[in-house]
Amino acid sequence: MDCTIYLNDRKYRVCDIGEGRCTLVLSYAEGIESLHEHFSHQFLEIERMIVIDISTCWSGEIDTLCEKDRCELIGDVRLLTDIYWLDDFEIKTDKGQEIFQGISALALSTE
Repeated sequence: MDCTIYLNDRKYRVCDIGEGRCTLVLSYAEGIESLHEHFSHQFLEIERMIVIDISTCWSGEIDTLCEKDRCELIGDVRLLTDIYWLDDFEIKTDKGQEIFQGISALALSTE
């Protein structure tokens, strides 16, 4: 089920699907009515995924964000991982790209 959450005063739609090892899927899902319906049949190899729709607070796809905006987004994701009590997770885009690989562990551990 989709829900709305505010992270650092920014509004996100979030959908938690499945159980087990978690992958956070960042998506610019503007125009997608139900995250659950859209994503529950994708990424079947993922045990649990938390879909984070960034379209309500960011102006474009993740790969178009400037470095400052990406850092702020990582801060929001860090807060979400605290809310969900996640210790072991991956971060991907809805296209399967691991764009935060390498910097995500460093950025998430320094706060």
